Amino acid sequence: MTKTVEVIYEEKVLKPIEPIEGVKEHERVLVILCPHPIKKGLHELVGTLTHEEAEAMQKLIDEEFEKIEGEW
Repeated sequence: MTKTVEVIYEEKVLKPIEPIEGVKEHERVLVILCPHPIKKGLHELVGTLTHEEAEAMQKLIDEEFEKIEGEW
């Protein structure tokens, strides 16, 4: 089982924000630390994709919206 779990570091202990299903009390698990991502506005992301990447993303978006068109 691999999960991403948000935790807070308090009093030198990592504490999950919510209960972690599938992990037993006192069970040992490996943890990979990374800072919480900082959300950026779309304006800050302009120019970070190549033209090909932007076209591929637009194609995926169009395909997904075609799937749900009419369900709304």
